[in-house]
Amino acid sequence: MRVVALISGGKDSCYNMMQCVSAGHSIVALANLMPAKHVVSDELDSYMYQTVGHQAVELYAEALDLPLYRRTIEGSSLDTGREYSQRDGDEVEDLYHLLKLVKEKENIDAVSVGAILSDYQRVRVENVCARLQLQSLAYLWRRDQAVLLREMISSDLHALLIKVAAFGLDPEKHLGKSLAEMEPYLHELSEKYGVHICGEGGEYETFTLDCPLFKKKIVIDSMETIIHSADAFAPVGYLRFTHMHTEDKSNACGVRSPVVSRCPCQSRIDSLTEELEYADKTTADLPRDCPSHTEHWSQRELDCVPSHSVRSSVGYQWITGLTALPSEHPNAQSQTQDVFTLLESELQEKCFLLKHVVLVHLYVSDMKNFSQINSVYSRYFKHNPPARVCVEVSLPVGQLLRMDVLLHDWMLVSEEEPFPQKQTLHVQSLSHWAPANIGPYGQAVRVDDAVFCAGQIALVPCRMQLVSGSVALQSCLCFTHVERVLAAVGSNLTLRHVLQAQLYVNHRKHIADVTAAWKRKLHHIQQDCDGELPVQSSIAVVPYLPRGAEVELHVIAVEDDPAERSSCHMTSQIAGGTIEWQLLQASCGRYASLSMSVCVNASNTATELTDALVSLFQDALEKTGKNLSPLCARVFYKSSDTSVTEVITGFECRLRSVLERSSPAVVRVPVKDLPDRVLLQFSCWLSV
Repeated sequence: MRVVALISGGKDSCYNMMQCVSAGHSIVALANLMPAKHVVSDELDSYMYQTVGHQAVELYAEALDLPLYRRTIEGSSLDTGREYSQRDGDEVEDLYHLLKLVKEKENIDAVSVGAILSDYQRVRVENVCARLQLQSLAYLWRRDQAVLLREMISSDLHALLIKVAAFGLDPEKHLGKSLAEMEPYLHELSEKYGVHICGEGGEYETFTLDCPLFKKKIVIDSMETIIHSADAFAPVGYLRFTHMHTEDKSNACGVRSPVVSRCPCQSRIDSLTEELEYADKTTADLPRDCPSHTEHWSQRELDCVPSHSVRSSVGYQWITGLTALPSEHPNAQSQTQDVFTLLESELQEKCFLLKHVVLVHLYVSDMKNFSQINSVYSRYFKHNPPARVCVEVSLPVGQLLRMDVLLHDWMLVSEEEPFPQKQTLHVQSLSHWAPANIGPYGQAVRVDDAVFCAGQIALVPCRMQLVSGSVALQSCLCFTHVERVLAAVGSNLTLRHVLQAQLYVNHRKHIADVTAAWKRKLHHIQQDCDGELPVQSSIAVVPYLPRGAEVELHVIAVEDDPAERSSCHMTSQIAGGTIEWQLLQASCGRYASLSMSVCVNASNTATELTDALVSLFQDALEKTGKNLSPLCARVFYKSSDTSVTEVITGFECRLRSVLERSSPAVVRVPVKDLPDRVLLQFSCWLSV
């Protein structure tokens, strides 16, 4: 890709350029936003841009032998929220106009940005890139800062501290020092006071004098120290460059390919491979099985009538079974459009808006139709999109998609309850962190202490290609992706906080390997805890997963104290088999997950199974000890087993009569296969 690098002079922007070149991209231009000439201070009061040292930025064009595009910052920080919406007069619009000009002049495809931890900066750059159809490249995003600083120094990037603003950093002592000189002291400050080693908390800023990409090095002839704030504990000071120039490098130190550490994505994959050295390394390509459609569906579902759960006291509600009539809508785009028309009608009736959707389950009959479906989907979910899980299942003949949505209306919370905060994680930049969600869905949506994650597959983040290797390797990599997403949503969140997990695989023979990999992962996490931490999980075989992946993981987590969760497990004998159920309740008491598994080796009548299931379901609800509403019961069953549809229909009808208005929405998920002897798998989410 042809890339323009956003530069401020700091180490981050220069090292990200090196990462871009190492990844095979071409840096064709530089871009910089600078303070207006009438601004007296070198340090502009900006939430977005580093302006200290802006006098020397023009030398970067000489050092790199690239065109430099600059624009004066005319706006100010108006929209300072977690997310950004286009707003005239905001400083972000200056960036938009700058990059728009560069795109017109240089025909660029992507933007290099040195964001490490700042969601504020990343979100705004991604907003501008989306509007200009550019790809954001943020290879430093959420890297371990100690490791990253060591990489920068060892890669011959030479940068000086030009601003300090933190306890333990003294303008008189530390300004003008190199990163190499400061590295030990920065580690010391991090251990003592929590200072960000790479300065991501605003502790310090840098200016790069040389790096392997430079054809010339920058030399500062003279500079002066400016004390911006003479605070007794954390004085703020910066350097003002008064004279500087560039010099040719000697032959030995001339321009050369950037020496960067090995790709972090590949290093992670290698580490996972070593851990799996005793696992099955089979990499044979599996033939894709064609879905076997079943026409044994209830008339209600064939008539495309959505169902909905009760609305919980804290504002959650499911709308399920959103689909279109094949006879009226023959293609995927037409059916998708009809599904959204139906969704909008349902939302209006229930006083919801599209912005209240936090999680989408999208079932498609053939993944080949995904691009057509997504083209319509993307028109509806643009700003703060919900998390999404997408798999291929066997739908009725002619039905190309079905959609279920989880809604949350935080305005319904009573005055006595704390006002819930909604947070969408929608990282669109290519990085080494986790797969970018370039499409219209977020990696996760958090509402208060509940986190709803998108399904993750084993993509290599920096390349967005499926990892090559065994299903065990794919499993471990997608588990790692989920871990990183949770950590980005909340610094304390780990897989320990998962309350409900659903694993999908594309072949029956993968069930054992993926299940074993998941158990090993949980075991490693639980080794640091006292006692076993239960996490509910189930697995199902579907015909196809996005990108041809062999495994996908979807989780819902709660930020609580996992050690204080309550768990209840019971196995009941039925004729010819067993019904096993487990209830896992978050320590906060606001959420719970109920799983039920029906295992049989002999036939039972539909009435017997229905009676047993409803009775055990009621028993489990009573165990919660609180007024938890079962919002959605997802029922997985083999699409080839037509006998179970009567059981599911009976279960749904009986629940409606027994629980009346508090009955859950029952979602049928016809899959290709389930683990041995499992006839039905139920997964139910509960909330106050």
